[in-house]
Amino acid sequence: MADIRPFRGWRYNPLKVSDLSQVITQPYDKISKELQQTYIARHPNSFVHLILPAAPDPYTYSTTTSKLWSSQLVLVRDAQPAIYVLHQDFEMGGQMRTRKSFVAAIRVDEFEKGTVLPHERTLSKPKADRLSLLRATSKDYEQIFMLYDDPTGLVDRALTPTGEPLMKATDDYGVVQKVWAITEPAKLASVRKALTDKVMLIADGHHRYETALNFRQEMEREGKVPDDAALRFKATAFVNMSDPGLVILPTHRYLFGLSSPKWNELVATIGKWFETRPVKDAEVEPELAKARTDHVFALHVGKNRNWMLRLTDKSAVEQLVKDHSADYRDLDVAILHTVLIEHVFGVSPAQIEDHVAYERNLAETMNKVNSGRYQAALLMNPTRADQVQKVAAHGERMPQKSTDFYPKFVSGLVFMDIGDIERL
Repeated sequence: MADIRPFRGWRYNPLKVSDLSQVITQPYDKISKELQQTYIARHPNSFVHLILPAAPDPYTYSTTTSKLWSSQLVLVRDAQPAIYVLHQDFEMGGQMRTRKSFVAAIRVDEFEKGTVLPHERTLSKPKADRLSLLRATSKDYEQIFMLYDDPTGLVDRALTPTGEPLMKATDDYGVVQKVWAITEPAKLASVRKALTDKVMLIADGHHRYETALNFRQEMEREGKVPDDAALRFKATAFVNMSDPGLVILPTHRYLFGLSSPKWNELVATIGKWFETRPVKDAEVEPELAKARTDHVFALHVGKNRNWMLRLTDKSAVEQLVKDHSADYRDLDVAILHTVLIEHVFGVSPAQIEDHVAYERNLAETMNKVNSGRYQAALLMNPTRADQVQKVAAHGERMPQKSTDFYPKFVSGLVFMDIGDIERL
């Protein structure tokens, strides 16, 4: 049973920071060195100083900075526990959309309990980094992204905001963030009740969820942790799977470090399982778009050097993608990783980090291959939300970067205290 609770959020004081757009950031794992410096130069109170400081000892720096800003009233805490309604207005395909969500705390349970389901594999290094930050600061700075199934829209109706938003900001991609705080006990109780029997699916933030779980287990080993201790919970942004503003983008794969690939020979090998057809650069995107359910990919190796790849031998997938459900075998990303990356290009799962990189933007992907930065790219269609749900229900995890939900939840709007004395 999902245990969802309001919390007393920390946020920027509008009397000290008049324009939130100047201090919010992308999530820590989307911040490059260049973007980090951009944020630092943009505003002295940028949230990057808390989640990804450019300091020799970033964890101590974050702790010291948080305490300083609190003493200066740059950061203030809401007096009442709240669920924070967040609407994100963005453009996609020439149309304006709004993704509706709410931010609250969810009890962190082991995946075996079945309350929260993952869908992607994780790496150890990011978890170690975020755990060090949690230990040092006792602050839960960034929300994870959770999906729940509510086709009737009961929760969205209960959380319909009124009046002007408490916070408003525009992120680096032009996405407008609007936040309202819901504090009425009756509304909070109705939302908690409506979500009690829901199974939650992690859309984005697997590393942060597992870090919160590791932190809770670590604290339990050190002593008794009360049932209502804040450190038993994780700040989370929840989105209804039926929300019309829910968008998943494809994540294309770069290939690098391959030993002198001979593309014509490799394409001939691919032809054992796929129909292959050469196309120009301008044809790739429309060819992918019109084949969203047909297991179609593109291999790009240089300017106007592309092959469209359409799967023709599905029996090969059944043979190569063993020990998985039919729903998993139907995933484009599973076919791409197992058949193409592993069996054609010879990159095992253990070697992924040494030979595969990721990119959202198709044109940028092509440009970086054309410039010689990468040897090739495998281009693909996005995973659908219903596919994510089905695979997670089987207890299976998809390859890393299988989904790219857009827009990202920015950091710096509201965060949660998980210190020893904090209770929810």
